[in-house]
Amino acid sequence: MMQRDISSTDILDPNLLQSVVRQATFQCRAEGSGFYLCDPEGGHKTLLATQNLPKEPWDELFLKEMVESRRAVIKTLPDQSVLMAAPLVWQEAVRGLLIVFDSKPGRTFRNRDIALIQSLADLTASVAQQNERLARMTTQFRTLHTIDVALTSSLELDHVLNLILEKAAELVNAEHGSLRHLEPETGNLVLKAHYGEGWTKEKLAYTPRIGQGIARWVAEQQRPYLSPDVRKDPLNVVLFGDMRSSISVPLLYSSDEQPPKGRLIGVLLLESSRLAAFDQQDVELLEALAQEAVIAIQNATQLQKLKAEQERRLAAEKWAVMGQAATALAHRINNLLGIVPVSASEVLRILAKLDLSDADRRWARSNLERIQRNAQFILKLSEALFRPFKESGPPTRFDVNRLLNEAMESADLPEDIEIVCNYDKRQPLVNCSLLLLDIFLELITNACKAMESQKPRKLEVSSRSVQVAGLPWVMVKISDTGKGMSLHNLDHLWNLFQPSDDGLGFGLWWMRTFIERQGGTIECHSKPDNGATFIIRLPASTGRRQKSEDR
Repeated sequence: MMQRDISSTDILDPNLLQSVVRQATFQCRAEGSGFYLCDPEGGHKTLLATQNLPKEPWDELFLKEMVESRRAVIKTLPDQSVLMAAPLVWQEAVRGLLIVFDSKPGRTFRNRDIALIQSLADLTASVAQQNERLARMTTQFRTLHTIDVALTSSLELDHVLNLILEKAAELVNAEHGSLRHLEPETGNLVLKAHYGEGWTKEKLAYTPRIGQGIARWVAEQQRPYLSPDVRKDPLNVVLFGDMRSSISVPLLYSSDEQPPKGRLIGVLLLESSRLAAFDQQDVELLEALAQEAVIAIQNATQLQKLKAEQERRLAAEKWAVMGQAATALAHRINNLLGIVPVSASEVLRILAKLDLSDADRRWARSNLERIQRNAQFILKLSEALFRPFKESGPPTRFDVNRLLNEAMESADLPEDIEIVCNYDKRQPLVNCSLLLLDIFLELITNACKAMESQKPRKLEVSSRSVQVAGLPWVMVKISDTGKGMSLHNLDHLWNLFQPSDDGLGFGLWWMRTFIERQGGTIECHSKPDNGATFIIRLPASTGRRQKSEDR
């Protein structure tokens, strides 16, 4: 069913198609271009994207010939206009056509132009095939989601925790409450949800220490606790002075295979301004609710893990598909253009021996040198496209601070830029590819470019350890005082082939794909004329830190 409906944005994004036709027109210096979606079964062809194409200068017969040929061609129409067409092939069928058109008299397209649009067509086909796989996986994921929703009221962990606390307070008519999660690594009871009024910043930051407070006793004993008058209870820690009684129950895994010390998930504590507001029946009600809460938390936690794993798997698949496409494109470009600079040099050497006028000699030399420059530029562009997908060895444990310092040194920053570095020296290592260094270098280089015409020019680089879902992560921030970005540009910042003032819109796409492949996240915050901040988060390595000499 999905194969028949590949025109949906799940398979071929309209923004991507518009970028493809725009790039095809620009790179071939043509008048216009268009993209057709082809139905392999019915033969129907739909024009989905155009660039400078007020009408279709070809007929249905031509489109049929292109589909049947299954190869890129150049054709001159009766009115002497010229066009190129390249097929998009996947699953052994032509599923699209990329056509470039020019009506200028005497205009010709060369083999390099054919190679270019065929590479764009191959790249688009690879993305479409990948999106088809992603759509299928999304359908499977939604099915799993529907089953889980039938078992619990929500699958978002934060919402589940708040819902549990709210329903518990309603159940026993409490006025204040808290739900704390046990961090296995540190043993801390971290506040995850709170209920009632009067929660100040200090109260939200409070974490009960060992041997302190009712919640800590419940966590250590893994038993409920009922306090009819907290003013006379030595275990009570006063957070709300008007509270008079409290009730607390542990959240425990119900599996008999779980060791006693590993059964605890967290602690639910409720308070009331009334003396002896809770009784044993309330304890039994909350224990029953706690069992349901544990199931909901387990489901929500499992879903989060599934989402994270799916994101990593999808990112890895996208990386593999794009790597294949980039490698094919770079190989084709190198084969076509690698000989050009050498040939141009040879022609220059031969011209030096010929008897030519000074004007002719200057004209020939100027054109040949331009050919050399253009060919070398395209070869460098090909290398830039291929470089991110080169194998850089297996993932290794890195000190992020060391990589940031190496990136700063490699960037060769101008002296008039104020540099502020704030590194957390005690943060854990990350398990990642060495391409992370390239990520940092590109972000720092982009920041310098963004500040070229700005005053003052300030670059801030920081790193620190953070907790995400109870696990250690490393967060890196790179901020500049450059020209910033509009909200519209931020919305399209990570799109493939989103053009910029000095690029083709590839760098940020591969950057995000790489970070997601490592199980991390990257985001950008910016406003016009107010700089930009890129934030990278990566899961920390589970092993111990390396010795200083290994870093």
